[in-house]
Formats: sequence, structure tokens, C-alpha cells
Amino acid sequence: MLLGTCLLMTACATVDTSDIEVVGKTSPDAHFGSYRTYAWLKTAQIVNDPLGQWEPPGFDADAAVKGFIDRELGRRGMAAAGSRPDLLVTFVAGIEMTAFEVHEGKGSPLPSLQTIPKGALVVVLVDSTSKQPVWVGVAGADIKRQLEPDAVRKRLDYAVTEMFRNLPVR
Repeated sequence: MLLGTCLLMTACATVDTSDIEVVGKTSPDAHFGSYRTYAWLKTAQIVNDPLGQWEPPGFDADAAVKGFIDRELGRRGMAAAGSRPDLLVTFVAGIEMTAFEVHEGKGSPLPSLQTIPKGALVVVLVDSTSKQPVWVGVAGADIKRQLEPDAVRKRLDYAVTEMFRNLPVR
């Protein structure tokens, strides 16, 4: 199950998100009632896309994902902290442009292989005192090539929003 940072998008007015699979898991040792602040780790980033195959030109997927995560943490009563945060936040996205899937051929008795690019977005919240992860969210999807920036933004927004849906509220 993979999910791209610039997870699948369509150029239509309504963006198809049916291929995006999302999971969020909380550590049984987490004490979300005590987490009030967070800070970003410098490692948060999306994999480089030098050929522009999935990230539209001029679209900053890193900033979009970070903004969506900031919004979701804020909705749960957490604020960014300059120093001594309760939580540390990071994310990473990976893209596999040459992933294959087996497809049953229409009118053909034999299956065939098709290239279906895949992507994954992983968000991790770490307790700043224990340095242990307290929550992990994972989203996976097919990567749609050469989409408009608005479609990519909407797909990423959907993935992050769904990912955080079960994050405990402070």
C-alpha cells in the first residue's frame, strides 16, 4: 500500500480520491491529553521529482503537506512551539514510478502487467521527552501524472485530513 505525497489527482472539478488508502495508529503509551505544542523536525520532506512526473511545476508539495498537518494539529488543540515542544513532527513521501500491477486482459485469457506508479506519505508524531513515536499515519495511492496543481493539492488535503481523523483530541 503506497500513497504519494502528491497523491493521485484528476484534472476534473471533482477530484477522485477513491484510490487513496489511509491508516492512522496511536501508541498505547501516548498521552495525548498532555500534548499541547509541537515542532517540526528538519527531516520532513517529499522525495525529489527532478523530471516533474508527479509534482506539477511551481507546486510545492512539501509546503502543502506541512500546511495541512499544521491545520490538523491546530484543530486538535495543539500549537507550534519555538522551544521545548511536547511533540516532534516529521513526514516523508516516496514515489515509485515503475511499480507494476497484474491486470486481467479485456477479451484476453491471459493477465498482463501494467505500470501503475504508486506513492506513499508517512507522518510521524514523536514524544519529545521519550523520543518514541506516539502516532503514525500512512496514506497510499496511485500516482496520477501531469495533474493540475489544484488537483494535487486536493488529493493531498484529503489524504492528510483522513490520516488525522482518528488522532486523539487534546
